[in-house]
Amino acid sequence: MKDFFHKSIKLVGPYPYNPYLMFLFFSAIYISRFAPLVSDLPAGSERWKAGGLVILASSIPGLFFAGSGFLLNKYRFWSQKSTILYVCEVAFAQYLNLLMLRPIISFLSDQLKVASFVSLPLNINMFIVTLLLALITLALMHQAERKIIERLSAATNLVAKLDAERKELIQSDERLRRHTSQFLHDRVQSDLMVVGMKLKSVSGKSSPEVNEVLDRAITHLENTRATDLKNLIQVLTPNLDAGSLYSALEVLAEQYRPNMEVSVKIDDTTEELDAEVLLGIFRIIEQSILNSLMHGPANRVQITVSTDSVGVTDIFISDDGPGISVKEISAGVGTAIIDSWVGILNGSKEIDSAPGHGYQLHVTFIAR
Repeated sequence: MKDFFHKSIKLVGPYPYNPYLMFLFFSAIYISRFAPLVSDLPAGSERWKAGGLVILASSIPGLFFAGSGFLLNKYRFWSQKSTILYVCEVAFAQYLNLLMLRPIISFLSDQLKVASFVSLPLNINMFIVTLLLALITLALMHQAERKIIERLSAATNLVAKLDAERKELIQSDERLRRHTSQFLHDRVQSDLMVVGMKLKSVSGKSSPEVNEVLDRAITHLENTRATDLKNLIQVLTPNLDAGSLYSALEVLAEQYRPNMEVSVKIDDTTEELDAEVLLGIFRIIEQSILNSLMHGPANRVQITVSTDSVGVTDIFISDDGPGISVKEISAGVGTAIIDSWVGILNGSKEIDSAPGHGYQLHVTFIAR
C-alpha cells in the first residue's frame, strides 16, 4: 500500500513545464469550447471575424499558462523537486485562470452578440475538478514529451550509427585500394620489369621466329607496366593533390571507352576544392560509370561537375541505358559507396530513371 501511494504521488509530479506544449494544449481547449458558436453564424465575413475573435480570446489563457511555466522554470527560487510546492504552483495558476475565464466569456458574448455560454461556477468543487484536470494534463503532456524525446534520441543514435558505418565502409574501401595499389606498384610492377629484363637478355640469341615472339612479349610487358598498370594504380588511388580531377576521370573513362562513350566536363571552380572532396566526387562518378556498364549496358555516359560562386557543387551523371523504375532499384555495394560519400559530403542524391529513358543521377552538396 505504501509503495502504491509513493508511485501515485510520483505520477502527480513535479514535472518541468514546456511553454510551447502548454500554449498549444490550453489554446486548443478553449478554442474547442468556443468554436461551436462560430459554426452557428452565417457563412461569410461575420463567421471569419468571429473565428478570429475566438482564436484571439483562446490564446490569452494559452499565453498565460505558457508564460507562467516559462517564468517558473527560469526564476523559481524554491525547490523544484517538491510535489507539494508543484501542486501549489498549478493550483495558483488554475485559480487565476478561472478568474480570467469570466472576462473572456463576457468579451465574446458582447462581440458575438450571443448569450449561450455556459458560465462555470467559481466554487471549491469546480476548483478541485479543474485542478485535477490540470495536473493530469501536465502529467500526460510530460509523458508524451518524454516518449517523443526518447524516440528522437533513438533516431539520432541510429543516424549516428549509420554515419559511422558509412564512414567505416569508405575507410575500409580506401584501405583496400591503397593496399592493392601498393602491391601493384611495389610487387607486380617490379616483377614485370624483372621478367622484361630477363627476356631482353635472351632476345637475339635464338632463331628469328623466336626472337620476334620475344620482342612482341617484351613490348607487351613494357606497355602493360608503363601504361595499363600505371593507369590502374591511378584509378585505385588517384593523386588529386598533385593532379586534376579531370585528368583522373579521363584515365578512368579510358578503361570504359572500348565498350561505351564517356564524356567528362569539370569546371575550374570544382578543381580548386579540397582533395578529400575531389576524391568523394571521383568515387561517386567511378561507381556510377560501373553501374551504367553493368546494369545497362549503356552506350553513352555524360558526366558534368560544376561549383557555383557560393560553393554549391552539382554532379550530373546520365546514360542512355534501358533504364529502370526507381522503385525497382536495389541497393548494392556500389550504391552503398555512393550513399556513403554523399553522406560524408553532407549532400543529397536524386535518381531519375524509367524503362526506356536511361538513368540520371544528381548529387549536390555545399563544398566547405
